[in-house]
Amino acid sequence: MSGARHLAVWIASIVFFVLGVIWYSVMAAPWIAAIGKTMEELTREQGASPLPYIVGFVAILVMCYTLAWLMHRLQAATLAAGLRLGAIIAIGFIAATLALNYGFEARSVTLWLINSVYVVVGLALAGAIIGGWKRAA
Repeated sequence: MSGARHLAVWIASIVFFVLGVIWYSVMAAPWIAAIGKTMEELTREQGASPLPYIVGFVAILVMCYTLAWLMHRLQAATLAAGLRLGAIIAIGFIAATLALNYGFEARSVTLWLINSVYVVVGLALAGAIIGGWKRAA
């Protein structure tokens, strides 16, 4: 993978992460209700630990590098192709896996929608960035 692609993957990862900050800020109340906790409980359990954010960003970085690798292998080298592939992977693997797990864990459809839509939009945006990234001539 060239240096330009590494930069595209890192930028896509940052955009995906920032989308999560915005998404979960907007969806905070329904998300908290769907996980069955209060904000006070989460604060008490996690304190001010940066660990969830670090783990989250590393997970996003892994997803974006995997997406970039698949895009290269499948020759999906345009903004539209990257957007499409990112969304398909998110729906077919991540949203489906969450549905499988949430079904057995008796979690709500609301929680599945909040978490799945974020990843579908995030990977679609990441794919668009990676696919649309043009190398300098």
